[in-house]
Amino acid sequence: MSNEESISRALTHAKQDAVKIDFKRIIYRILRYWYLVAGSLVISLSVAFLKNRYAVKIFPVTASVIIREKEETSGAELLYSNSLVDPYRNYLNEPYIIRSYPLIGKVIEDLNFEVAFYQEGNIKTSEAYGLPVKVRLLARNGSYGASLVFKAIDERVYSIKSATDKVTEEKLFNYNDSIEFLGHHFVVLKEPTQSIQRIKGVPYLLTFLNPLSVTGSYVNRLNVDWAEEGAGILNLTINGPNPEKEIDFMNGLINTYQKYDLEKKNQIAERTIQFIKNQLDQISDSLRIFEDQLQQFKLSNSANKLDDEAKRLFDKLTPLEAQKTELIIHSNYFDYLIKYINTGKNLDLIILPSAVGVNDGILTGIVNKMIDIQLELKLFMGKGRDDNPLVLSGMKRLNEIKSNLVESVNTLRMTDKFKSELLERQIKEIEKQLGHLPAAQRQFVSIQRNYSLLESLYVFMMQKMSEAGISRASNISDIVMVNPPMKGGLISPNTRQNTLFGWLAGLAIPILFFALMEFVNQKIQSKEDIDRATSIPFIGGIGHYNQKENLAVNYMPKSAVAESFRAVRSNLNYFTGSQLKRVFMVSSSISGEGKTFSTINLATVFAMSGRKTLIIGADMRKPKIYSDFNLDNLKGLSGYLSQLNTFSEIIQHTSIENLDLISGGPVPPNPSELLLTEHFENLIKEALAVYDYVLVDTPPLAVVTDAFVIAKYVDHTIFVVRQNYTPKAFLNDINEYYVSGKLKNISIVLNDIYKSGFGYGYGYGYGYGYSYGYGYGYGKKKNGDGYYS
Repeated sequence: MSNEESISRALTHAKQDAVKIDFKRIIYRILRYWYLVAGSLVISLSVAFLKNRYAVKIFPVTASVIIREKEETSGAELLYSNSLVDPYRNYLNEPYIIRSYPLIGKVIEDLNFEVAFYQEGNIKTSEAYGLPVKVRLLARNGSYGASLVFKAIDERVYSIKSATDKVTEEKLFNYNDSIEFLGHHFVVLKEPTQSIQRIKGVPYLLTFLNPLSVTGSYVNRLNVDWAEEGAGILNLTINGPNPEKEIDFMNGLINTYQKYDLEKKNQIAERTIQFIKNQLDQISDSLRIFEDQLQQFKLSNSANKLDDEAKRLFDKLTPLEAQKTELIIHSNYFDYLIKYINTGKNLDLIILPSAVGVNDGILTGIVNKMIDIQLELKLFMGKGRDDNPLVLSGMKRLNEIKSNLVESVNTLRMTDKFKSELLERQIKEIEKQLGHLPAAQRQFVSIQRNYSLLESLYVFMMQKMSEAGISRASNISDIVMVNPPMKGGLISPNTRQNTLFGWLAGLAIPILFFALMEFVNQKIQSKEDIDRATSIPFIGGIGHYNQKENLAVNYMPKSAVAESFRAVRSNLNYFTGSQLKRVFMVSSSISGEGKTFSTINLATVFAMSGRKTLIIGADMRKPKIYSDFNLDNLKGLSGYLSQLNTFSEIIQHTSIENLDLISGGPVPPNPSELLLTEHFENLIKEALAVYDYVLVDTPPLAVVTDAFVIAKYVDHTIFVVRQNYTPKAFLNDINEYYVSGKLKNISIVLNDIYKSGFGYGYGYGYGYGYSYGYGYGYGKKKNGDGYYS
């Protein structure tokens, strides 16, 4: 593998490492700016304290109810089989029923939660529940959300005034008197067992709330879950800021739920009794008619009883007539069922088939399914919820189940019709035999048949009505409270969690800020940035310097800056080996990185070591290096390359021993072309004949290409980059110069190392005067700043 390939691979790895974040620098910044971290902690912990102190405290209230099986609900089961209520309750509906808007809305109305007292504090306003007074709203004419200021004066009177209207005067009223104030008609009731003294003179906001909003709040906060699958126990949980109020709500909810369950049972029993009464009214009229006919026949004829043959035939007709009676009941129920579903009434109150002796499993299943769907629809068809997708889906399923019910009824009608026809044929066979009896006996059998038929039908319906009556009288709710509502521990605010979050946030915010700065900062910050981006040797760093005198080594020879230049000199001697005569080129990417500052001070340390040193100011476009030595620019590099001056004529001696200078000279029209002549090579040769070290100060590489022309005449290139000024991307350009051979024997110096700030810089004069476009100008140095070009 060639040397260039090795260098290229090393540079590739260096570029990949360049994207890594310097965690050591982040830690340094955290330690350096510890007071920012401390301030962040103080702020975040203060926020956590305020949240724990003033946030609304939320407590859970829990209760449990059990839904009993059918055989557990009534002692009447010992007397008869109750067919009025489906023994297989659809438990899946129960959580939805409990959380339904109609049911919870009834609780809110009963508990008068649409009126609330609030007490204003310095920081927050909280509800005052359990006061010795209660407000009963009689009529609402005012707007929702309106508030009045209530104040208890003594045990007999209280005052009311508007909370917003300052014009309306405060008025006094007696407790338990109905009043009308600003459109609100209500009565303030004083609790007889409590004293007014604890609230005397304290102002409260009496607020009239929107019942639908209050109901929605409780629906959303109430959680209903099965304790375990198949257990029949429901756990009810609600979280709120006022546990006493939530306990009252939970007791009211369970009580209302029990009433709902019992009313549903009683309504079914009432409807069944009413249906049977209607049937009995029709049967009774016919029964009286045939009873009269039977009495008249017995009075008019000597035959008071059937003879043996007639009795035999009558006994054969009786069971057939009983079956016919059953089919008549079926037909009447089918007529009721079809008429009921077509009227659009509450399907959950429909009479079950088994209640009137229609024992068909398929029909019973369809009716039960229809009732279940109707109950589900009631849950979602509250105010403003008719467009709920669940409602639309339920309506579709309800229409489908109604169609199935009609088909099932039609099928049963056909089956009963077939049975009826079979019975009629059997009855006609017996009637033929009756035709051979004497006329009196035939008439007696006919009247007795009709009477017995209606009598058995009447007895059957009376039996069903008796069962319905017993059911209504013995009905109890299937809902039993297992665990009464109880308050749990504080769940919000979570003081431990908030405090922990305060610590984490207080530490994380500044750390993330420092990490973000490190991530987004595209300027060179340290030697590590250089090492990650390139494998070019790093020969030293120069500390921050902000004195007016730019000859730092000469002005302050014992300073840290002077020592850093001496370290660079030592490293250069190491890299260049035992070579006695050496030419160094000092360059940078852009103006302002400090290459001229580095050139004059590095040359000074070489001269102070006893070596004859020459500085060549190769920037002929903007010559200014001479000003640092208080020399002139009348003759210089441009005059030599134009053959206007000799080597000896352009040499200027500085005040520093062993250090001479060749300035740029008068600005020529063609500086790049002058460097391309052989005269520059001759200049280097003449310089090496006299001096041990030659340092060439070039224009920035990213501005003009003069440095690439000069590079072939030098032994070593010193590339200057500046902390928090040179973009990291420029290191990739240096790598390219290194690999391509445009610059040889490169080493890097990091200038202006200043570790006391995020940006490190103080505002140096950056105006070199060059740009990538056309034009030329001169930058100005700010007083008190370092001089970098």
